[in-house]
Amino acid sequence: MSVGEDSFLDTTANLVGILIILVVIVGAKTKVEAEAYGRGLVKDDRAEELEEPLQKAQALEQSLVQQAVNIAEYELETEYRRLERNAILEKVVLARQQADEKLSSLNSKQRDAVQQDQIIHRLQSEIEAAIQEKGTDTAADRPEIVLEHLPTPMARTVFQKEVHLMLRQGKVTVVPWDRLVDVLKQQIPLAAQRQASRNALEDTVGPVGGFLMRYRMASIPGGFELDRFELEPTSAIPAESLDDALRDTSRLGIELASRNPRETVVTVWVYPDSFDDFRKLKAGLFSTGFLCAARPLPDNVRIGASPRGTRSSAQ
Repeated sequence: MSVGEDSFLDTTANLVGILIILVVIVGAKTKVEAEAYGRGLVKDDRAEELEEPLQKAQALEQSLVQQAVNIAEYELETEYRRLERNAILEKVVLARQQADEKLSSLNSKQRDAVQQDQIIHRLQSEIEAAIQEKGTDTAADRPEIVLEHLPTPMARTVFQKEVHLMLRQGKVTVVPWDRLVDVLKQQIPLAAQRQASRNALEDTVGPVGGFLMRYRMASIPGGFELDRFELEPTSAIPAESLDDALRDTSRLGIELASRNPRETVVTVWVYPDSFDDFRKLKAGLFSTGFLCAARPLPDNVRIGASPRGTRSSAQ
């Protein structure tokens, strides 16, 4: 074999060796890239699986934070109302003490004059009562008709702010309507997200101010809408007698003290056993400048509302 042929064979052998090395390198690189690509797919699948629980956890955390803020605000408002009520009571006690001190500072003649004025006033009241009784006796054959008139005879539909009361068994209870609705607005998105596959959603809010709110959501394309809600009183419901409720230092008095009568209507959910008490409550509220809207309820029917309901009519 000649020298030229040896050189050609050597060159060919070298080229084959180089090709083999290149094939090995390319194969190894392809394997590494394939493994990396496979790991990337696994990571993407895991990320997608974890994304939804992470969003739910974040939404739940935000809701808990908001609820904590609401509770703190409610406690602050309650403490403010308590201090405000105590301040009013202190003023009343101070006024009484000043009156007693002023009366005790009078001499005997002045005290006798005050007592005589009181006696004269009492005698005048007795005389007027006797005259009225005598007039009734002379007209005993005619029934007495008492006409009580309250202004604003034309009903007006309520579009402004409302304060809700429950009148039952002669007791008045301030219904925390706005606070319950605010809590409901915060809870609905989470409840809808947890039960997105259902046709209807039912849950409970509270208790707030002695009431539980039981609500029902109906499924619509793209989400849920409120069907209706009902308020259920608890055993810890704060109720006041009618006479106590009409005082300035009562829960109702404190609630109305922060309201503008021109913008606020008092809606009274009244049960059959308290229809007579409603007129007295209405007259008492009118004397303070507030209009009243009656919402009669049958026995064993809860206070409730729905988007299809009617608005109150103030009278």
